Amino acid sequence: MNGDSALDVYAAVDFGGTRIRSAIVLPDGAVEGWNTTETPGGEGASAVVERVAESIETSITSSGVQATEIRALGVAAPGPLDHKTGTVLHAPNIPGFENVQVAGPLIERLGFPVFLGNDANLAALAEHAYGAGRSVNDMVYVTVSTGVGGGVLIGGELLLGATGNAGEVGHITVNMHGDYHQCGNLGCVEMYASGGGIGQQASAALAAGRQSSLRSVFDERVRVTGREVIEAARIGDGLAVEIVDQAVEALAAGILGFVHVLNPELVIIGGGVANAGDILFEPLRKTVYERALPGFGESLRIEPWTLGERVGILGAAEWARRNLRGRARSA
Repeated sequence: MNGDSALDVYAAVDFGGTRIRSAIVLPDGAVEGWNTTETPGGEGASAVVERVAESIETSITSSGVQATEIRALGVAAPGPLDHKTGTVLHAPNIPGFENVQVAGPLIERLGFPVFLGNDANLAALAEHAYGAGRSVNDMVYVTVSTGVGGGVLIGGELLLGATGNAGEVGHITVNMHGDYHQCGNLGCVEMYASGGGIGQQASAALAAGRQSSLRSVFDERVRVTGREVIEAARIGDGLAVEIVDQAVEALAAGILGFVHVLNPELVIIGGGVANAGDILFEPLRKTVYERALPGFGESLRIEPWTLGERVGILGAAEWARRNLRGRARSA
């Protein structure tokens, strides 16, 4: 139990390019009033913020918790962002969502404090508070989903960096001769290891004439998904195995950078691609352990997430809790 009292109740929302999730988080980490809705990405930034507010209001109503009982709202948002001003600077998976004030409109509408944080950072906070990282002081969380993000805790405290965007493992360059990714970087981890990247790499190979059991899917839709590539790799499809091996290599390179700079005790892998299981974790662990320098890999653990789809909500609530405590201490 992380709360100070029975009234330590927080609203939380986690939004991205596809979905908005919201809930009310109780002192023991129980989640009430869970609500999921689609992100209206094609309707403009104001429509997205409006839908976020509506989702939270729905969660409050369905949870049975009174709005006056809620101490603050935590918002897990795609980045980069400015957590001090509550502004998302650029959300690559939401068209036109740049320099958008998120916290201000929500404070005005809901009437309680709002704290904005990078979604991957807050997922790291959740696993540290409630999941696989409990009692671990130095850890790295990597989310491998549509994109690749990360968060770092050092001495039990979230590493924010100068602008609150530390931990972006997905944008580490791992191929100096690779193509430019949509993020603007060259040959980055996200290009090869994310679900979107795995699907794009396979689709490009199929478009170039490579043969695969994925051919019929590609011919029907002119694209394949990362999940489909992983499933094809499970049955030994040559192209799929090649693409998944490439993804593991890229992810391992990004993780090794963090291992050698930060010397963590634990690396947690979360997100949809992490659900692939042994086809990801066995070669990933093998590669990282083989390449880690002496003194770095001997005590390092690489584990899957434990909180699943709740990770963003619990992280947002924990972020709000910590910020509110910090505000009280400095008053």
